[in-house]
Amino acid sequence: MLILRKLGALGAADTTAAAEDAAMVNEAMDLRLKELHSLGILWHNVAAATVDLALTSGVSTATISQTDYLFPITLNLRISGDDNKIEIIGHREYHAIQNKTDQGEPEKAYINGTTVTLWPVPDDNYTAKLTYEAISADTATSVAPDIRVDAMRSFALIVASDLADDFGLPEPKIQRLLDQSVGAMRTLKLLNVQRVDTTQVTPDYF
Repeated sequence: MLILRKLGALGAADTTAAAEDAAMVNEAMDLRLKELHSLGILWHNVAAATVDLALTSGVSTATISQTDYLFPITLNLRISGDDNKIEIIGHREYHAIQNKTDQGEPEKAYINGTTVTLWPVPDDNYTAKLTYEAISADTATSVAPDIRVDAMRSFALIVASDLADDFGLPEPKIQRLLDQSVGAMRTLKLLNVQRVDTTQVTPDYF
C-alpha cells in the first residue's frame, strides 16, 4: 500500500488496489528483494537452512537440489553420529590439488553453483550436512515480504523508484524518488550491518 501511495496509484483513504497494480508491485518487490539479498545487503535477514547430501562411493560430486539455496555456510561429514568438518575451498585451491582421484573420507569441497566437488573422492557412501544461506521467500499478495520491519520504509522507497516510469509519474517526482532511494539504500546497508556486543578492554599499566 505504501508503495502504491508513493506512486499516486492509491489515495490516502483507499484500502484496496487494482489487481494489475498490485501484481506489478509484487513482482518489483520480489525482484529487488532477491537482488539485494544476493548482493549481500540483506543476506542475514533469512535464517540459515540445513540439508543432508548423499555422497556416493567413487563419485567425486554431489548436487544441491534445494531451490532456495543461495550460498554455503558449513559442510560436515557425518560418521557414526559425529560431524567432521569438510573445508569449503575456492576454485584455485581445488585446482592446486595434484591428485584429484585420491579416495578416502572427504576433507575438502569446492562448490560451484549447486555442484559440490569433493576431495578425496568418497571411498564409501556417506551423508554430509550442508548449512546454507536460503534465498528470500517469494513475495505475494497478503504475504509480508521477507524483510525486517525496520527496513520496510527504505525498501518501499527503493521499489517505488523502480516503478516510477511504469506508472507514468512526472519527471520531477521521478527524480525526487530516485534521490530518496539513494538515501534509502544507505539506510538499508546501515540497518543490516551485523552488530556484535563487545566488552570494554582495560589496558594494563606497568
